[in-house]
Amino acid sequence: MGDKEQLLEFGFPELHVDNALKATNNGGLQQALDWLSENEGKPILDEPLDKPDETPSTEPADPSSVSDEQAQSLVCNECNKQFKNEELAQYHAVKSGHTDFAQSTDAVKPLSEEEKKRKLTELQDRIAEKRRLRDEEEKQDQRKNEILRRKAGQDMTEQQERMKEEQMKRDIEKQKQLKEEDKRATARIKQQIEQDKRDRAMRAAKEKAERDGAPLPVTEQTSMLKQGLPKIETSATQTRLQIRPMVQIKGQDGPVRPVTCVFEADQTLKDVIKHVKQQLPGLGHHFKLSTSFPRKDFGASDESKTLRELGLVPNAALILTE
Repeated sequence: MGDKEQLLEFGFPELHVDNALKATNNGGLQQALDWLSENEGKPILDEPLDKPDETPSTEPADPSSVSDEQAQSLVCNECNKQFKNEELAQYHAVKSGHTDFAQSTDAVKPLSEEEKKRKLTELQDRIAEKRRLRDEEEKQDQRKNEILRRKAGQDMTEQQERMKEEQMKRDIEKQKQLKEEDKRATARIKQQIEQDKRDRAMRAAKEKAERDGAPLPVTEQTSMLKQGLPKIETSATQTRLQIRPMVQIKGQDGPVRPVTCVFEADQTLKDVIKHVKQQLPGLGHHFKLSTSFPRKDFGASDESKTLRELGLVPNAALILTE
């Protein structure tokens, strides 16, 4: 059985076997096995090699004329390996770096069946070890990639959680501000209601005194000071209005925050309406302003009147309804 048939029986692909035999110049089974082992996993195994150039044989036609001392092989003095021809010796020199070779009259002995089996076993073991190392490297790479993937996912999750927490804090702070504004608005409305009550009481007392022809027991300012109430300057040039919408504004969810603004006392109600439309762009075209106590609705005839004429100085709370 030839070397090619034996290598095929060992389970090597035919292309690999042909390349091994060509590379070793048909130097024998052992050289082919060594070449296959050294080139395991390399691209050279799967690329067809060109046949070596055939050179005329220098062997004498008559074997009887060959001297008994003629060289039959080459021996590496550094590792004692024996090679069938010069090409195999050169191949060994390139792979190992050895340079000390000598001719030998001993011919390369063919491998026995036991040696073939041993060589095959060694080759298979080396191939298996290389595959095991390659598989282990692939597993390590997969574990590293998985660690990186999980770390990236964890970082993304933590970032999303931080963003949610920050958004929640902003929402809470916004709700807190809205509550504070509502509280201040409610306090101002209550203050306005109390002021309206005092004003009506003072007007009623004044009208009664005028009907009875009797002077007021105390002045309006004295009465307010005795009650510990703030003094109201009737000559104020500005007024502070708080307008509380009681309607649904298009494009806004939930309650609409009150609009607080300062106007000149001589500005008209039409100026206030214009300002409200600018502050609440989603407001409809039909709405009206009124005071809660005493209840008074302002109509189209009031739009040309000044805020002082409408009794909205120095401050007032207005309700905006449809």
